[in-house]
Amino acid sequence: MTIVKINLHKVHADRSLDAKGGQIKINNNVSLKNVESMDFAVEGKKGIRFTFSFSCGYEPDLGKIEVEGQVLFVEAEDKVKEILDGWDKDKKIPIEIMEQIVNAALHKGNVQAIKISEEVSLPSPLPLPKVKPSSPAEEVKPEEKKE
Repeated sequence: MTIVKINLHKVHADRSLDAKGGQIKINNNVSLKNVESMDFAVEGKKGIRFTFSFSCGYEPDLGKIEVEGQVLFVEAEDKVKEILDGWDKDKKIPIEIMEQIVNAALHKGNVQAIKISEEVSLPSPLPLPKVKPSSPAEEVKPEEKKE
């Protein structure tokens, strides 16, 4: 499987104006909404479009960020038929493909959520790295010159 592109078609955020301070819990979720064949082929492989929804909820009732988009990929025609048949029959796809699609959707959704969270004054949905000062015992001392 080769992921060709990830497109977004919806980015929405809202923040409660009467939110209270205190402990905040952030829940991230991604789900597949639809799987469909695409009308293009690349090097003998057929295309599939996975439509996904990513949401980031801030509890208690602080706000929500929603991102929707599509993961486009190409695969051998027999594998594409297997994926589409499985989706049409019971809304399931093979685990190895699901893993790649969900990871791509999570990555794209989290990047957008980080960007938009700053614009609406919500905490980042992912902990960002921070620099911590070293303790005095760990300080690096300048080398003494030897004469």
